This record gives sequence, C-alpha cells and structure tokens, in this order.
Amino acid sequence: MSGLAKVYSELGFRVTGCNLEENRRTQQLRDLGVPVTIGHSSEHLRNATHVVVSSAIPPDNIELLEAHRLGLPILHRLELLRNLTEKRYTIGVAGTHGKTTTTAMIATLLERSWLDPTFVIGAVSPTLGAHARLGMSKYLVAEVCESDGHFLKLHPQIAVITNIGRDHLNFYGSEEALLASFTQFASQSDLCIACADDPGTRRAVIAQLPATLTYSIERPADLVAHDISFHQFRTTFDVSWRGRRVGHVELLRAPGIHNVYNALAALLVGRQLGLSFADMAAHLRDFQLPERRFQVLVNNGITVVDDYAHLPEQIQRNLQAIRQSWHPARVVALFQPHRFTRTYYLGREFSTSFDLADMVVLTDIYPAFERPIPGVSVELIFDALRRRHSAVTYLPRRADLAHKLNEFVRPGDFVIGFSAGDLGTELHRFAQDWNQRYRGDSHEASGE
Repeated sequence: MSGLAKVYSELGFRVTGCNLEENRRTQQLRDLGVPVTIGHSSEHLRNATHVVVSSAIPPDNIELLEAHRLGLPILHRLELLRNLTEKRYTIGVAGTHGKTTTTAMIATLLERSWLDPTFVIGAVSPTLGAHARLGMSKYLVAEVCESDGHFLKLHPQIAVITNIGRDHLNFYGSEEALLASFTQFASQSDLCIACADDPGTRRAVIAQLPATLTYSIERPADLVAHDISFHQFRTTFDVSWRGRRVGHVELLRAPGIHNVYNALAALLVGRQLGLSFADMAAHLRDFQLPERRFQVLVNNGITVVDDYAHLPEQIQRNLQAIRQSWHPARVVALFQPHRFTRTYYLGREFSTSFDLADMVVLTDIYPAFERPIPGVSVELIFDALRRRHSAVTYLPRRADLAHKLNEFVRPGDFVIGFSAGDLGTELHRFAQDWNQRYRGDSHEASGE
C-alpha cells in the first residue's frame, strides 16, 4: 500500500492515508508530502474521490462503511496496480516464496542497465534505495500477491512464478483451486517464466503451458545453475543456457540455494529484455537482499538475523543456508507464527522445519487482521515440534524475548528470528544490547 501511495503521489495524484500504528513507512510518506494519520475515522474521507483498500481491511471498517454510504468508488490495491500496468510493459512476479527478492533483483538489473523502471516491491531494497519508485521508461516491475485472488486482474507481459506452496488455503479452500489460479495468471501473460524444480509450478504452469521458459538447478531447463558453492554470505555458481555455459555469477550478500533460484528467474527476465549475461552478473554481484530478508543485525561474537520467513519451506531453506555456509556452534531459531488461519492449515507442517536448529523459541501467534479461531493456538506448532525436537521453548510474552535471549545465547551462536509480524522489534532490541555489551567488553579488554 505504501509503495502504491508513493508511486501515485509521484504521478501527481493527491494521496492521503491512514494506518493503525506509526512506523517507518508512515513517516517516509509524510516526508514525501503524503499526509498519513494514525487510526481510522470517517472524517478521513471528507475530500476523497476514491478509496483504496488492502485485504487487511475488514468489511465493518468505519472508513469502508463511510465510503459505501457516500457512494465512493472502492478499489482493491491490486486494481490500483492494474491501472499502472495498462500503460507499461509489466513484469509481474508471483509465487509463494521469493517474490520480494526476485522482484528487487529484476528491478536492479533494469535500473543498472539504464532502463529506469517503475517498481513496486514488498520491502525496501537497499540496492535500489526504496521499495517503490516511478520510472520514466515503459517498464514496470511489480511484486504480485496471490493471497486473495485479485492478482488474476493483472495481465503482465512477463509473468514470473517462483514456486507454488500450500498457503492462503483459507481463501482458496483447496490446493487444486490455488494451483488453478496460478494457471490462469500465467495464461494471461505474453510469456511465463517458471521454476522447473518446484512441484507446484510444474503441475500448474509448465504442464499446462508448454511454451513457458524454465530455470532450475536439478532438472533440465532453459537456464540452469551448476557448480554452486557457499561461504557465509557469498554464493557463486555457473549458468548454462540450453546446455551452453554463458557465465559465472557471484552473489556477495545473498546466501542460500533459494537465492540462486531467485537470481536465475531475474537473469531469465533480463535475457528476454536483451540484457547480456556478463552485464547482469556484474549488476548482481553487489546486490543486497531486501529489508527483513536475512537481514543481519549483529555479526560480532554471535550472528543475529531478522528474517521474514513464516512458512515451513522458507524456514527450512534459511536454516539449510546457515548450516551450509556458517557452521556455527549452535543455531537458535525464534519463530512467531503468522495468522490464525495459517496456523490452522499448516501448524503441524512446521514440525520438520526446524530440524537444523539446535534450539527453537516460539512466541504467540501474530494475528495480523484476523480474529482468533477457537482451538487454534501456538500449541498446535509447539506440540508437533516437541515430538521430534529436544529443545523447544515457549515464551507467551514477546516482550520477554530480549531478556531471555541474554540469558541463554552464547558466543559463537547463530540466532535467527522468523516472523512476518512484530517479533523483529524485540530482536532489534536484543541486537542493540549485544552490540553495546560487545563494544564495552572489547574496550575493557584493550584497556581503553
């Protein structure tokens, strides 16, 4: 929502907004001249001609009810995005995992190639310096969310589908319906680019649309990565296009096999737009992951990472990346489950996600905009984890987290927090405390 507000403000529209709480985005928008108020009130619609909502807004929201009373046009945020796509060559990036990073990589390749794209991304990209921007060229790179089916209103020139996992089943009702929506989204594009290694994508896209361009690591595909190596944040691999080696890629700040897949998708888009592999490899070398995507908060004595992962496969891949690249003394994984519906459908699937962690700390569910569901609590995950993991701790109060971490974290540990909610606030507090103590200990040891 904040990205669309930024772009439409740059287009010259008068944009106002409101949010339940103050955060960095609200202040950034104010700095751009976009008035943002905290809380909801019917008074906010006094001079409005249109109202734009996200899926987080319930039907009984006071402003939504007022918009209906006044007869104002009500647009879903993806309808606003669709309006942007109608006059631009659009690359729409969809999928269960990797959307944000892949979108940021594609936008980076275009920007560094002087193609000046418009982009709308779900998190700030340090490489681009923003999460949204109005460009002057015909290109639009957009992260597209499938959570509520509105992505089917988009008809991008290039559709990128990173993978398809079991998520948002509260909306779709079944995995088959979810897969069918991706089939439709892919068929509405001029060209689809998809991962051949992902079972969901093979079923929904590659089997249905034979002209799809594919990328992979393990299976035959148009673009294949091989000879992959990992060392902490550094990932390197070679790339072959239809059996012929075309280049070497070095990601200095994007660890893990999942970022190889993200880079392959971006490279395949770039190739379709006429960019050379040599130039793209150079642009990706210094690419930095978007905010809260393996964001390092501490790297002295211990390593502390804040990560947005909140689904079983995402958590598993990040822990795998840590084990492949760091070999720490211990891996301490913190997890704040996201939404009651997601816990209801996937709660027990988290039981195998933390096998590569030495210790797991669970906090209560972050509800987002959802109301509690009877019988659904963090205990679903806690009980499933305890059956196969020897060190699982439950902290009912997230505010206790920083204090508890100070009690059991030891030098050499790798601490990673998984959350799409507000767990990161406490993780940042712990990181600040650790850095202060670490600097103090260092000064004392040196006699300063």
